[in-house]
Amino acid sequence: MSEELKHGIPKAICIGETKYTKEEREKHDRDFEKILKTYKILGENETIKHEE
Repeated sequence: MSEELKHGIPKAICIGETKYTKEEREKHDRDFEKILKTYKILGENETIKHEE
């Protein structure tokens, strides 16, 4: 076992945040949906958006 694991797994520290525009968030959603459909996690007629 390595020395790092003997001391435990270090916790992540958030050092900032990223702000996206509405258009960027929509593009990220479309790209993510495309990836999920490629791997057959989502069906062709399914979406990741939820209706409120």
